[in-house]
Parts: sequence; structure tokens; C-alpha cells
Amino acid sequence: MMWSEKYRPNNFLDLIGNEESRKLFVEWFTNWKKGIKPILLVGPPGIGKTTLANLAAKQFGYDLISLNASDVRNRQNIQEILSPVLGNQTVFGTPMIFIDEVDGIHGRADYGGAETLIKILKEPTVPILLAANSDISTKMKSIKKVVKTIRLRPLSPRMMQLYLNTILKKEAASLGSESLNKIVMEARGDLRSMINSVQATVTGFEPPTEKSFERLNIEEGINAF
Repeated sequence: MMWSEKYRPNNFLDLIGNEESRKLFVEWFTNWKKGIKPILLVGPPGIGKTTLANLAAKQFGYDLISLNASDVRNRQNIQEILSPVLGNQTVFGTPMIFIDEVDGIHGRADYGGAETLIKILKEPTVPILLAANSDISTKMKSIKKVVKTIRLRPLSPRMMQLYLNTILKKEAASLGSESLNKIVMEARGDLRSMINSVQATVTGFEPPTEKSFERLNIEEGINAF
């Protein structure tokens, strides 16, 4: 099992770093009512944006509907997926919408997607949470006007190392300080990447990544399997 999943936080108290941002996040959900501006979480990959969405749904009693940029790139998709949720909450229990990688909505495949999404963001009838790695594109500037932005900063190397030592202790595993420092520095604040790297180093199990899929050909894959 991947350690990054095994040690995924089960509640807000398990999270590390970004205390002020997490406080704002929890306050937003605590005080949410129809019409309140959606939240945009901005921060690097592996910092915990998706984890925050999952924890919010769990702890505030929402039914999480997760989407990503490819789901909301055109007007028709958005209307088909979100209109039933926004219009009739009884069918979907107590829905909450989470759109990940919303900074990827712009591009050739965008047929009115951003404009349609912005219209929905202006009149939210359920809690809406967006996540982005960056918010500097022109489309993101338009989205930012209708949301409340909360930034998540990369964790400090010291904090990451302490967290890593906790995991290693639980796994009854050890790693030399030189290897540990190298992994922490190469992760550049990406907690998920760091945990995966440590697991690969300690156990020889290398979790699949986008890069490993890119370089794997079919014959090699079948032989490895």
C-alpha cells in the first residue's frame, strides 16, 4: 500500500503546516450559507488541497462531487454535470462541489467552460471549492474575482523531515540522514512526492507516477506484470 494514502490525514488536526490558511478554510465551512463566495485553494502539488476537500466533506457532512478541469472545459459538460446538483439538492443529499486543477481549464478545449463556470461561481447554491497550482493566467484572474482565495505554502524542510521521521518510526524503518535530507530537498515542499520517494528508497516499492507511465512501453509493462 502507498504510504501517502496510508498516512493521509483523517481529520483537520492531523494536518501539518499552513495553520492560518486552514483556520480560514474551517471558518468558511462553519459559516457557509447559500450565496457565500466559493473558495479557491492555491498551492503547489502535494500540499494537501484534495485532502482538505475530502476532510471538509467528511467533517461537515457533505456528499462530495469531485471534478477536474477536463470535466468543466466546455459549457455542455458543466451544464450536464452540475445543473442537476445545483438545481435539486434533495436527489444528491447534501452536495459539495470540488473542482481540482481549475487552472487547467483554459486552452484549446475550452468552449465556454470558464464563462459558464464563473456564472455558477457568482450564484452558488451549494459549497463550491476550487483548487489550482497557480492563479496567474488570464482565465484564473477572471475566476479569482468571484471567489475567496486561500493560499497554501510549501512546507519547510524541517517540518517535512519531522513528519517523515514520524512515518519511518511507525513503519519500523530507518534512513540515513544524508538520504533523508536529499529526499526532503528534492521534494520542494511536495509532501506526497516526498513520502512516495521515501517508500521507494526504504522498501523498493516505487509508486507509479505520470513520468513512469510516460516511459513505460507496452511490452515492458506486460513483462513487468
